[in-house]
Order: sequence, then C-alpha cells, then structure tokens
Amino acid sequence: MRDYTYISGARFSIANLFRSQRFDIDRLDMSWVDGEKPSFSRGLRIVDNEESNTITVDGDDADNLIYSLTYIFSKEDGIDAFRATIDAYLTAALATQEFLVSNQKKDAMGKPEAVEAVMH
Repeated sequence: MRDYTYISGARFSIANLFRSQRFDIDRLDMSWVDGEKPSFSRGLRIVDNEESNTITVDGDDADNLIYSLTYIFSKEDGIDAFRATIDAYLTAALATQEFLVSNQKKDAMGKPEAVEAVMH
C-alpha cells in the first residue's frame, strides 16, 4: 500500500491510525509550498472496506471522531470487543454524519437522549 494519495490534485501523506474488521481510519496531511492554503489540508479518511466507500472529515467532525474512538477504547475490554463496537459506531456515524458517540444514543422513539458526555 502506498503512503500517499491525491485529493483535488494535492498530494497527501497517509498514516494509518486504526484498522478494524471493516474500517480503516487514516490521517491525511498535506504540504504546500506556493499559493494559498487549500480548504482541506489536514483531516481523517474513513475507508469502508465492505462498501468500497471513502469519507474524509476535518474540523469538528475529525475531533469528534478521535474523541469517540478514545472514549470507546476506554470502555471496552479486549481488542475483539473494541473492534466490534467500533464497527457498529462507524456504521451509525457514516449513516447519520454524527461523529460524536454520545449523540448517537437514541430513546425508544428514535429521538436523541440527553447523555452526559465525558469531556476534558
């Protein structure tokens, strides 16, 4: 696998942060020399290996994704349980575009519940 990709003609280096049974999460960084800073210069790429789908996120969505991965890791015992939980979380996150894990919890009527988020 190569360690770079192109987005909108710009070259990004790739650093794999996480690999589950279904998903890969990569960090994307770009270096530019001349001209204005592009609108997307640093973020995360989520690769769904079952659906052959790739999503890039940056800003608050990328922050929420990293926070959620860390939060889930602290709550799960064992790597297999962690990977299964991450697959379920990312499936829901990609469907709803809601990357903060605490916002994904729903009540019986399908409405978001108010939950206490663990924030530092």
